[in-house]
Amino acid sequence: MINIDSIAEQVKLNCNISDAGYWGYYLPCGLLLRLRDLYRIENGSKPWEKIGTDRIAGWIGEREGLWQELETDDFHHILIGNKEYRPFDVKGINAALQGHGIIYGAGYGNLLKPVFILAELIEKNRIGRYYVYVLGRERARDLSTVPAMIQGNTIIIRYETMNLFFWDKLEEMKARKSCGALYHAFSEYGISKEGLSQISPEKLEKDLAKITREEISTYIYHELGEASQRRLLGSWWKELLVKLPYSRAEMFLRSLKDVLADTCDKGMLSYVIKNKKAGSLFFYIAFPGGLRKNIFPDIVTAYEEFIKTRDWNIVEKARLAGYNRAKGYVKKLREIYDTGSISAEIIEQGLIM
Repeated sequence: MINIDSIAEQVKLNCNISDAGYWGYYLPCGLLLRLRDLYRIENGSKPWEKIGTDRIAGWIGEREGLWQELETDDFHHILIGNKEYRPFDVKGINAALQGHGIIYGAGYGNLLKPVFILAELIEKNRIGRYYVYVLGRERARDLSTVPAMIQGNTIIIRYETMNLFFWDKLEEMKARKSCGALYHAFSEYGISKEGLSQISPEKLEKDLAKITREEISTYIYHELGEASQRRLLGSWWKELLVKLPYSRAEMFLRSLKDVLADTCDKGMLSYVIKNKKAGSLFFYIAFPGGLRKNIFPDIVTAYEEFIKTRDWNIVEKARLAGYNRAKGYVKKLREIYDTGSISAEIIEQGLIM
């Protein structure tokens, strides 16, 4: 028998080491939101429960003190049974965890921040040659809030993180005066801003859980789209990312990769259009992410027309235009890269509008 609690503590240590090295790169507002969600998950708080200011302030102070202690530490190997595994040996660790209903994930997120997670498995599927694992309760995680990630032929979907994300967006909609894409997205699922005061927290929890379950498929197809573009990007793309850390150019490259994944034939938008998932389309518009609007302005125009007409052909035309534009950016980047003179300044001045 293996001790899941012990493994979770080891993974959490690496999560804290990762956070210790990268928390300073987040904007203050974004960091506070991440800390709040991390607190909720670690303490089992419901999304609608108010957290006392003194309570969370004390917790944040303790966490910052821990980060100071760990900021120079290297990541630790994970001991399972009598064998140690390197922290990025996802395949080996998951083989050791097989049969225990637990999945381990490790990789690199934005700013090349190491991401670690240990969570309970609630669903396992297969799409073509890809295995899809939907994770539930997160036993150990870091500040990263990526809802999905792909590692080789394995796609990991983080249900708990996704659910908190939609709760945050619900609060954002409530605070807005105008009716935008978020308003339309939640309305597609039967949640209106005007009727929120009449819904109990428990009913709202069920409604948000339904949205999260329904939107899982769109995140899966984002990852499938990303996988389908690996040949187009190639190893040179990864080398370029490593050369441009913590810059606007890096943000541009990551946004470009996302647009390619979403607009390609096997990606998210193709799936949304084929299945006429209006709610998913509106959420896509509401979550611009990085510099996506700069790269893919067509989708904003298409959304404005779609609201009036509900004509999916408009969205399909925008998808194709977006993919062709993104491929054009990749071609330009490769040409500059091949000259050996590429830099963050060249990308920011020549490609970012």
